[in-house]
Amino acid sequence: MPKVLEYTPAWLSRGEGSQAGFDLFKKESRGQKTGGDGDRSRRTIAHRGTEVFVAVGKDVRWAELRSLKDAHESNDGHQGNGHRILKTPAAFDITTLSVSPDGSLIAIVTAHTCHVGILPTSAHLRSGETTSLRLRAFQVGPTAHVLEQAPITTALWHPLSRPGVPSLLTVTKDACVRLWELDIENRHSFDEPSIAVDLKKLGNATSTATDLSASKYGARQGFSPDEVEMEVASACFGGSGAADEHAWSGMALWVAMTEGDVYALCPFLPSQFTLQESALPGLTTAVVAKTRALTSDAEATESEKKRADSQTKWLADLDEQGATTLIDDTTFERSDVYSRPTKFASIPKLQGPFRLSPEPDFGEITDIHVVAPLIDQSELYEEFGDEDEIENEGLSVSIVCLATNTGKVHICLDLDGVEAEWLPAKRGRSFALDDVDDDKDLLLFETIDLVAADVDTAHCAFTASPSDRYEVFVTSPTGVHTLDFNPWISGLEAELTYPHDEGSALRLENLLDSTSTLVDHPLALSSPPATSAIALLDSTLGFFLLTSNPSGPVAATLDLPHTPQNPYSPTLLALPAPTPREPYQLPAAFYNPSTLPQLLKSNPAALKQRLQFTPSTLQTLTEAHRILSHETHNLALSAADLFRRIERLRSELIDQVSSVRNLSNRIDTLTGADDSADFSRSIGPAEDGGDGIVEDAKVVGSERIEQRVLAAVGANKGLEERVEEVRRKIGKLGGGGGKLSRREEMFGKEVRRLEGMIGGEKGRGSGEGEEGGDGAVTPPVKPGALLRLPNSPGELAEREETPAPPSQPEAEGEGQSLTARMSAVEDLRERLDKEVEDALQRLQSASEDSGGASRSGMASEWKKREMNRVMALMEREEALIEAVVGRLGALGGL
Repeated sequence: MPKVLEYTPAWLSRGEGSQAGFDLFKKESRGQKTGGDGDRSRRTIAHRGTEVFVAVGKDVRWAELRSLKDAHESNDGHQGNGHRILKTPAAFDITTLSVSPDGSLIAIVTAHTCHVGILPTSAHLRSGETTSLRLRAFQVGPTAHVLEQAPITTALWHPLSRPGVPSLLTVTKDACVRLWELDIENRHSFDEPSIAVDLKKLGNATSTATDLSASKYGARQGFSPDEVEMEVASACFGGSGAADEHAWSGMALWVAMTEGDVYALCPFLPSQFTLQESALPGLTTAVVAKTRALTSDAEATESEKKRADSQTKWLADLDEQGATTLIDDTTFERSDVYSRPTKFASIPKLQGPFRLSPEPDFGEITDIHVVAPLIDQSELYEEFGDEDEIENEGLSVSIVCLATNTGKVHICLDLDGVEAEWLPAKRGRSFALDDVDDDKDLLLFETIDLVAADVDTAHCAFTASPSDRYEVFVTSPTGVHTLDFNPWISGLEAELTYPHDEGSALRLENLLDSTSTLVDHPLALSSPPATSAIALLDSTLGFFLLTSNPSGPVAATLDLPHTPQNPYSPTLLALPAPTPREPYQLPAAFYNPSTLPQLLKSNPAALKQRLQFTPSTLQTLTEAHRILSHETHNLALSAADLFRRIERLRSELIDQVSSVRNLSNRIDTLTGADDSADFSRSIGPAEDGGDGIVEDAKVVGSERIEQRVLAAVGANKGLEERVEEVRRKIGKLGGGGGKLSRREEMFGKEVRRLEGMIGGEKGRGSGEGEEGGDGAVTPPVKPGALLRLPNSPGELAEREETPAPPSQPEAEGEGQSLTARMSAVEDLRERLDKEVEDALQRLQSASEDSGGASRSGMASEWKKREMNRVMALMEREEALIEAVVGRLGALGGL
């Protein structure tokens, strides 16, 4: 939300010198003819860039804000840098000014009439001439917009008009909408509208064969029950036709009724209109996908299928036309021009009334503002593969804002969306349930109170922000408010994009409780503003907000919107900016001339003749007393307000002086300038060798601060030295520079020995146990080295057969790897099995050779013991072999 940097600048305030900016908004003292109903929605300020057009009475004043500012800064305001008067053919006070998007035309609207003037170029208006200039203007609808007809409530320029042929939309209070395609070379385009529709008739129509034309001059109007409920308050378009918003939004016209009903017309287009380059492909893709979904959906109604089929045919007609490409000379934006399909009716179906859920406490609607939904940019650039880099920061549904005369603003969400719909060409003979359309709903998201409850009538009007689509200004009787929707946009969009039924109610409730619309009051006015505010963004003026009240112009310079900076970028430590204060504007009561002289001039005989106590004299005195009492009362109120402001300024000045004094005392204490501050003394011999006492001179000012800084730097160095010392101690305690203990050396040797046994590599040093002459560790691959069984016959036989151990080359030749060791174990097992078989055969032959019963019994006992002994030996050897195999497997990763 923008912050106020400065209130009404000096070049717009009343002053003794140049006050050209103030005179631009100065009211004329002569009486003006008012139009009654048209005064309720006044938009008498319009702009073209930094050029401002202000309606005062029946005339339009022009001024260039940059020139006014430069003239005031150079004290050259008296040299033709003021405003210029543009004469108009308006017969009543102007209530609305609206400049066309291309800046060539201006709509001048009174209560019942509408004129379109051709604006001179900026160079012509800046020529320095101060004389009045009569505009070349044409009356729009000389028979449609006259005093006998309903008053005009809204005048809008169509956002999708063909360049060079601007289209003006006028909406009257009796719910008649007219679209004028204006051509300066064709006067007939100002006399007859291209589209004229009565919304009351359209709401009850069942086919295009029904007469939907608006009321004409002189025609009798019958009674309609919708006269009260369909009294138009305001209208607006659902979008501006930008490339990032949904294409249906720029074609949708939203109309708000005074009683609270909201309607929509889509598509409401001139005969030739423009679309962005990506609008037609995006619409076609969406409609085709919806048509496929409805075809496979068994619950889809017939009306929904007909609607999708009509949209498909309408888009196909546009695609077959072949668009005419136009490029803007200033912005270089490309747009395609299409013609409205003739196969479809130019008047779409009236959608609505939209039902607000839950229904709020309505007063009377005074204005409507719609924020268009954004499309998913990733779908447009999916073929380029950059969908991850595109951020879709926005809301995919429309935001509908409704302002009421009670000072409340209702923020609603259109979750279903407004799409193109047409009436059927003929009414069906039979009536089906599908002919009854479902009610359209607007979800009431939030209600904001801008005006206190004691205000009876508070007309509020919206003004779009030039910097952010989700920011809007609201003009109310208390000033100008700012509504910022950005706090809840991202959370709501995340919930809509990835819907989950589980816990959705809790999440939405937390969203509503934790986030809300930011409301600010940049312009607070004591008297109601005379017109709705305008907002412009310029490099010289900045973010400028401008309106006016009876005392003169009121403006505010807001903080420019900045792009988000790097959170790790360094920030400048500067003093906070002072709180801006709105300058005091003298009330109009001090400058308005008194009406008493006019009363006396109307009866000059009463002053010349002698005073007589007659009824006429009493009436004159009564009227003079009434005028004087009213004027003196206003002067007293203005003087009292000035006195209160002076007293408040005096008290604030005293507070400021007190705070400055406290700050000064703190600075003096810090720098040592205070006389009561303590300072150190040193007692010692004098420099000349005497016995005098030397006192250190008092250190104050920058020297004291420098000493404190030096002391802090010294303390920092001391801490760094201590940290370095601790680091060195820790390095000595846990470092590798010291000698290893005996246990650590033994552990290292064991590790190296196991490493040599497993991998057959040479040890890093001389190891213990089985080593070669060159320090190589010999792995125990021989069966005798793995198993040491002193009672094993195989070991005895091995000792007999192998009297001496093999040499080192033989050991290395037998194998230095785990494969060789495994093969050695298998050989050992085979040898043991062979020895067991030989032993059994010897025992069997011995038992056969032995004779006698006693010897057979002894042989059987001895055989049994030998068998048990052999079986135990085999089990032991098998267990040892399995243990060795398991250990080798663990060491070698088998």
